[in-house]
Amino acid sequence: MRHKIKGIVLREAPKGETSKLLTVLASDLGVITVNAKGVRKLSSPYIKSAQQFAFSDMLLYEKNGFYTLTEASLIADFYPIREDIKGYSLACYLCEAASAFAVPGEESTNLLRLLLNSLYAIENKISSNTVIKSAFELRLCAECGFMPETECCFVCGDELGSVSMFNLSEGVTHCKSCASGSLGYVQITPAVAKAVTHITQSELSRFLSFRIAESDQAMLSDAAERYLLMRAERGFKTLSFYKHCEELP
Repeated sequence: MRHKIKGIVLREAPKGETSKLLTVLASDLGVITVNAKGVRKLSSPYIKSAQQFAFSDMLLYEKNGFYTLTEASLIADFYPIREDIKGYSLACYLCEAASAFAVPGEESTNLLRLLLNSLYAIENKISSNTVIKSAFELRLCAECGFMPETECCFVCGDELGSVSMFNLSEGVTHCKSCASGSLGYVQITPAVAKAVTHITQSELSRFLSFRIAESDQAMLSDAAERYLLMRAERGFKTLSFYKHCEELP
């Protein structure tokens, strides 16, 4: 069976002397592994489409659940990302997170759009890496069925005060009076709560179209990262790599 898809390479690994195994996020097929024969040869017509971050039109041949690349036409390669180690490390993390949340065989158009928009933002420095990372994490959770609620107190329904408590395990916000203890919570300000609502509920093309003071970005980043890690139930090596790179001068 043949499949014509649009897909982005999340990860690449050498296979044999001249081939690669590609982890691809495809709009119609979710996350899949693709055997790309001969693409490590300089003469390969598909060499650019078989690199990490490459977004291409692809023609795949499927047999017994295994996919082989037969044709590819590059749409975007996001090559400038590789020129900045901090942007590159963030892009690697976003790809790994997308791979962890995408489901093989399921339609993943929104996840693909989210990743493409985020890589474009990194490449063109649309916002700070901290904001792009936080927005991606929260929107990824929302698109995968883990929509956070930060508009009012989940228990009493009252408006949130100057400082509220975001429950990481349940994805809801409590006012200080309704929060039971401190474990499993992170504090958020009204500005952070408003940013979370915009990120998760706006049109996908506008999920990064918000402003938040630099003083609130660290709080947004902490809440978004911890929420995603709890939903993923795992850690990410690329997240550690990103944090190391962010500490570089």
